[in-house]
Order: sequence, then structure tokens, then C-alpha cells
Amino acid sequence: MQVRPWLVLALAGGLLGADHVRTDEATVEVVAKRGLMSAPAAPAVGGGFVSGGDLFAADGTTRVGEGHSHCGVVKVTVDVPPAVTTHCTSTFRLADGELHLSGMRTYKSIAAGFGDATMAITGGTGAYANARGEGKAVRSDSADVAYEFTFTITDG
Repeated sequence: MQVRPWLVLALAGGLLGADHVRTDEATVEVVAKRGLMSAPAAPAVGGGFVSGGDLFAADGTTRVGEGHSHCGVVKVTVDVPPAVTTHCTSTFRLADGELHLSGMRTYKSIAAGFGDATMAITGGTGAYANARGEGKAVRSDSADVAYEFTFTITDG
């Protein structure tokens, strides 16, 4: 079964593009529709995979960019299906630059997606060139939204 989750990405901070309000309380939301998941059903430690897709405005209709993650498998349980722990680096490409992230994720199963996670904002390009901070990914109960991401960005 192929899962195509949605996620909501909220960027909070003063490093938003010229078309956004530039205050410390500014928030931008985007929805990601996953169109790519290269992980096998039973990944092995040391293996890797890529996931990602297009980013849309919060209404889900206007494309505003793309987001992709490359994950390396660091732990696999003996459960059926196996839980998989990964280290992932992610890049969200928006009109005003790229936002770069890094963090650990645990998938209850590859098909089910990952659980709640915290990611470091490690920088970016353009408007995000000096970005630092932390991002939180929380699974959503909505049928249309798989994750809600909130990123608090500081100017490093």
C-alpha cells in the first residue's frame, strides 16, 4: 500500500520573504503532498531512502515549492511490521530560498509514516541563509493532513 500523506509546515520568525510580514511572530503555512517514497517495505540498517513532494499554500491549491528528505536507517526493530529509526536531512525549496533541516524520525512502519519528531534548522539559502532554530513535527488526526510542522526561526 502506498501512503501519500500531507503535512503542514509553519515557519515562524523574521526570515520570511519580502511578500510576508517581517516580524518575530510571522507564520507561513504550506501543505506538502508526498509524491515520492523510495523506502522498501523492510529497510535494513545502513540503507537509505528519499521521500518528498510538492509544497502548496495552506489552501492546498497553489504550488509554492517542493520539499525532500534523504534518510539513513539507523535502527530496525524485530516487530512486525518493523519500526524504523532514521536520521534525515530535509530541504524545503520556497520562492525566497531553501530551508535546511536535520533530525531523527521513527516510523512505526514505513507505510504508516513517522511519528512526532523534532528537527534542527541548520540554515538555508536566500531569505533563510542565516536561519537557525528548531522544528516540531506532530502527527495530525485529520484525514487530509499527516503532519503539522512548526518551525521557530532565529537569525543565526
